[in-house]
Amino acid sequence: MYLNMSLFCLREKAEEMSMNGKLGMRAFSLLLALLLVSVGVVSAVSAERVEDVSRGWLDTFDHWVGPRDMSEYTPVVETPQWVPITEESARQHPGMIALDPEKAAELQEIDAIGADVVPVSPGKVSLTLKHESVERESSDSDTTDSIPDVRMTQGTIIWYWTQDTWVSHEITIHNYDYSVVSGTVIFWSLEDNYGYGVPFSGLAPGEDLNVMVPFKVSAQNSSIGVKPIAVAITVDPGGITSWIERMPIDAIEKYNNDASHLFDPGGGENLETSDLYHFPFSEGYRVLSEAARAADGTTEPYQSAYEIMQRVHDMMEYNNETMYVEYIFSDLYTLDHPSPINGKYQGVCDEYGTLYTAFTRALGIPTRFLSFTMELPSGNITGHAIAESWNGTTWVHSDPTWNVFDNPQVYRAAGNDHINITVYGDADDSYYTEDPNDPTGDGILRYEDFRTQILLGEVPRYN
Repeated sequence: MYLNMSLFCLREKAEEMSMNGKLGMRAFSLLLALLLVSVGVVSAVSAERVEDVSRGWLDTFDHWVGPRDMSEYTPVVETPQWVPITEESARQHPGMIALDPEKAAELQEIDAIGADVVPVSPGKVSLTLKHESVERESSDSDTTDSIPDVRMTQGTIIWYWTQDTWVSHEITIHNYDYSVVSGTVIFWSLEDNYGYGVPFSGLAPGEDLNVMVPFKVSAQNSSIGVKPIAVAITVDPGGITSWIERMPIDAIEKYNNDASHLFDPGGGENLETSDLYHFPFSEGYRVLSEAARAADGTTEPYQSAYEIMQRVHDMMEYNNETMYVEYIFSDLYTLDHPSPINGKYQGVCDEYGTLYTAFTRALGIPTRFLSFTMELPSGNITGHAIAESWNGTTWVHSDPTWNVFDNPQVYRAAGNDHINITVYGDADDSYYTEDPNDPTGDGILRYEDFRTQILLGEVPRYN
């Protein structure tokens, strides 16, 4: 199976590699030689071979590369300056309202209002708020200066935001007062200090009103990550706040992947979910939440990817027990099985790469998962797994196992040679069924479960 797969990949890449001239032909020859050698001496090369079960690509090297801290080889990653919204800049966006930063910080610190939260569709939840709902009588007010009591009771909130798009939130308000009320319903993004409001009028005592509040997710005025949100109701005259609360669910903001933003050069393949990568909804909400926290506050894909790489490096612990050596574990499996000793997630480099790929894709950063072999100074062959993320113009190298970013020459700097790369994609746990010890649907995959395997060979920027 491995021979057929590898020959197919070699045929697919032969024309592309030959265009590179002598370097391409040299790489092709080396790859073909390596393939033929591996077919003949698999038993001798594979020190960790499982008896009677072929491991495919894993049989082409002696062992996985170990963990290292090569952060000194990472270029300086500058943090872009984020300029908070002001009343003047808000006026450039029709309907946008600036929120006082001190008020926004205060609201972020309070507990979210109690509510029943029910998912109604991907990226959307229904809220039923829990608070007293006692109608006020006219005798409750002795003056005409009291603030009318209008509150939110229900809502349908879109929490998965794409930059430079509009999201609409349906807010149900109720007039607990004794008089007809007019005012505005405002949906706030507390971290970004802005919101959008929709006026209402003629709300009679004891009546409900559904208000649709459109909200522009402005890349110019916001950042990637976790977005605490609030809803406020102001009343006329004077725009006095009658009710304001932080919502029980935070929004999460991602990059826009349309043709004019961060478009995937693979046509969406490098943003897909699979049996390895679960997001953004239902069972994958935890993946998306972890990703949002890792990249929170970043404004450029390069910076976001770097922060995610560091977070994965810090949250993982290298564990080369047999099961991690033999298989590749999904993001959910890794998150659900931390170490009982220190709470860190477990695995070897392919688990590091999987978690990184899941996090970056979840936030709209096109990412491809790579595995490769390389020759050690001793002549032994070792295997490694990393990833590359698209920053809008080029693929950026990322290695959370070694804690190094944007430096594909780091493996040569460590004394290795012949870095021979394969891109793996479209993982399906039920694709490979010949291993009796690998049940489908458990989040534990083999490399043969990847439907897409593209041989890049000895890519010049790595070699």
